[in-house]
Amino acid sequence: MARLQEMAASGGSKGLLLLALLAGLVAAVIVFVIVSESDDSGGAVSSSTTPAVVASQQIDAGEEITAEMVTVSDVPNDLLVSGSLEDTELVVGETARVTILENAQITESQLGVAVPDQGISGVIPVGKRGVAIGVDQVTAVGGLLLPGDRVDIVRTVQIKNAPGLAEEEYILRTETILQNVEVLSVAQEAQEASAQAPAESNTTDTATTSGQLPDDVEEQPNAVTITVALDSSQSQLLVGSQDSEAVVRVWAIQRAFGDAAIVDVPPYEERVIE
Repeated sequence: MARLQEMAASGGSKGLLLLALLAGLVAAVIVFVIVSESDDSGGAVSSSTTPAVVASQQIDAGEEITAEMVTVSDVPNDLLVSGSLEDTELVVGETARVTILENAQITESQLGVAVPDQGISGVIPVGKRGVAIGVDQVTAVGGLLLPGDRVDIVRTVQIKNAPGLAEEEYILRTETILQNVEVLSVAQEAQEASAQAPAESNTTDTATTSGQLPDDVEEQPNAVTITVALDSSQSQLLVGSQDSEAVVRVWAIQRAFGDAAIVDVPPYEERVIE
C-alpha cells in the first residue's frame, strides 16, 4: 500500500514538473514576441552604429588639426550628428573654424581655411558683404544683441497718396525684408577671424558663426550700429531701406538659436490719420 502511495506521489511530482516546463516555454515565447514587435515598431534602442571622427582633445578655433587630435569612434545612429565625417584623412591638416570640444563629433561645417588677422574683413563669408544698420536699444532687441546672433530685418514704411485715402491719411506698412541674417558686429564688439569655410562650401549650419566670438564678448546697450553679412542684392535692399524717406524705421528682430527657417510673412498694414 505504501509503495502505491509513493508511486502516485512520484507521478504527481512529474506532472507538476512538466506543467512548470510548459509554462516556462510559453513565457519565453511571449517575451520573444514582445521584443520582436518592439524592435519592428522602433520602440527599442537601435544597436547599429556608424564610424565618426571625434576630437580626442579640445581643438581651439584657428588651430590646425593633427592626427593626434582626432580618432574614429562607433557612434549609435540615433546620436550621429548631421554632416559628421567617417575618415580622419578628411580632417587632418584642416583648420578648425570654431572651438571643438573633446569627444565631440567633427562635421564639415566646423572646418575651413586659415584667414590672416585683417579685422572684420577676415570674418565676412565668401560672397557676402558687411553692411551696417543704424539701431538703438528699441530696434536692436533692447541692446541685447551679440556678434554671432541671427536676426530678421523688418522695416516700417509710410505710404501716402494711395487710392482710397483721404489727404490726411496714410498707410503704415510693416514688412520683413530679410530673414536669417548673421550679425558680424555690434558697435565695436565684433567676431574675430579664425578660419573661413572654403568658397565651394555651402553650409547652412546656423549654429556655426563666420568667425570666432571673443572670450570676453559683452552686450552693447548703447550701440548705434550693427554690422550684418549680406549678399550684394540684399545689401542694396537694406541700404535703400535706410535712405528712403518713406521708411520710418528699420528693426533687427532676434531669432532663436539654430532657427534657420525662411517663412512667408505677409506685411501688416494700418490706416493712420495724421
